[in-house]
Amino acid sequence: MVLFKKYFLVLVLATNCLFISHPSLALKSDKEQATKLSSDAADFNDVSQEYILTGNVKITKGSMLVQGDKAVIVVDPEGYQKISVIGNSKELAQFTQQLDGPKIEFIYGEGELIIYEAKTDMLLISGQAYTLRKNLSTWKDKLVAEKIEYDLYTEKYVALSLSKVPSENPLSKKESLGVTPPIPPKPVKSVMGSKTQVSLELKNTP
Repeated sequence: MVLFKKYFLVLVLATNCLFISHPSLALKSDKEQATKLSSDAADFNDVSQEYILTGNVKITKGSMLVQGDKAVIVVDPEGYQKISVIGNSKELAQFTQQLDGPKIEFIYGEGELIIYEAKTDMLLISGQAYTLRKNLSTWKDKLVAEKIEYDLYTEKYVALSLSKVPSENPLSKKESLGVTPPIPPKPVKSVMGSKTQVSLELKNTP
């Protein structure tokens, strides 16, 4: 059994840019929810506060859902988390979150890399990135760019042109995800899923 300390979560985020905003907001109640993580396997280091999830990764926080093939979670000294999620050769990483309002609407996005930062409440979608708003049957306001920054609680976008994005795959270097090799090998623990996934829960700080 693995015990986790309580942390306040929340994940990411940067000029030929396009600024877009909409009147509706993401669910404010999501900020108060615990973050739940699940994957086929998990490696973590209690000393460096780094967590690596692989295979069928799902990260939920209230109505927010981020899915991908691999995720790296780094906890800073203040307890804030930075979560980086990548897809694979067959499928991009995905993000969705319900919006506040009288109608049931969601913000949806995909990209090679999705980063979510608790401290700034910002989301970064990079590589073949796009976002759109959708209800149960239709979508609208689709935005396509190489890199999109999105404020989760004001619904303001910043779309960056291809010329402003490095051509190198940001996932090719481990340090680009803010991850360093585990310090001592002993504190590193591994959990492998079999028929059931590994499940973790990171709660808000008091």
